Amino acid sequence: MVVTDVLEQAELEAMLASIPRAHPTGARNYALIQLMSQTGIRCGEALQVEERDIVEETWGNNGDRIKVTVLRLRKNTTKGKKVRQGIPLTRDTLAALAEWKQHRDRLGIKGGPLFCTITKGERMAHFAVDATLVPGEPLSGRYVRGMVKRVAEKAGIQKRVHPHLLRHTALTNLYDKTRDLRLVQVVAGHSSSKTTERYTHVHPVAVAEAMGILS
Repeated sequence: MVVTDVLEQAELEAMLASIPRAHPTGARNYALIQLMSQTGIRCGEALQVEERDIVEETWGNNGDRIKVTVLRLRKNTTKGKKVRQGIPLTRDTLAALAEWKQHRDRLGIKGGPLFCTITKGERMAHFAVDATLVPGEPLSGRYVRGMVKRVAEKAGIQKRVHPHLLRHTALTNLYDKTRDLRLVQVVAGHSSSKTTERYTHVHPVAVAEAMGILS
C-alpha cells in the first residue's frame, strides 16, 4: 500500500498563521487553504466552487435534526463527473470564507468562481506575455501550486508542500478521528476503497495510546 505524506496540525496552523489576511489576496489564499485542508477536495474542484455551492441544510431524522452548512460540489466540477456527498464546513472554514466574501463584495466581484483573480494587469511570469488579468476570473492551478509552496516556505516547513498534500492531510485526519474507511471514501469521492486505503496509515502516537503507553 502506498502511504501518503501529511502535514502535522502544527505545520498547517503555521501555514495559515503566516498569511496576512488584511489584504484581499491574503484573505482569499487563507480561505482557499483552509477549505482544502478541512474538506479534502482537490485543487481543481476548489477552483470551481461558487457561492451557490455552499448551502445550509437540515440533516437527521425527525427526532434528531440539525442545521449544517455544507459544500455541495456540482456533478460537472468533480473528478469523474460524479455526484458527491455534501461536506459539512467547520466554524473556522465558514469564518475564513465569510472574511474573503467581504473582500469580494467590496471589490464588486459578483458570481463566478469563489476563488478568483482580484486585480487588473499582466499575469505573473511563465504566462503568455500578452495575457492579462481582470477581477473575477478563475485562478489557475499553477498559481495555487506556487502559492501553497510559498506559504509553506514562509512558515518554515521543510517538506515538499503542494495542494494535493492538503487533501491527504484532510482525509488522513478524518480517518484518524473516525476509523471509518467507508466514511472517508464517501467524503473523498473515491470509487474504490483501495484508493482510500492510502489515507489509513496509523500514526505512531495512536499505537502508543492503544497499548496504554500514554495512559
